Amino acid sequence: MPRKTPSSSVPGSLKQTLIKTASTVALTVLLIALLRELLRILPWLDQVTGFHAGSSILRILAAGGVTQQQQMIAAGLIFVCFVLAVVLVRMGEKVFARR
Repeated sequence: MPRKTPSSSVPGSLKQTLIKTASTVALTVLLIALLRELLRILPWLDQVTGFHAGSSILRILAAGGVTQQQQMIAAGLIFVCFVLAVVLVRMGEKVFARR
């Protein structure tokens, strides 16, 4: 009876893990950059639409100027971007596995 080596019993490989990790990090950075751009255009969007939703969002994110709350909000947004990146990478992995 042939003996299994540790690498043959582990699904996936180091290369796949590195690709998924790099993809997750890259997507997280991209999502954060997109979020920053979205926040930058909110005042312009308010002017165009006449609504005040953008300024309300920015006011909430400003947290009344309290630095600790601003840092917590920023950390939360980064975490949301990371979770979304993980979901997107997993979905991409399933799509490529079907091929």
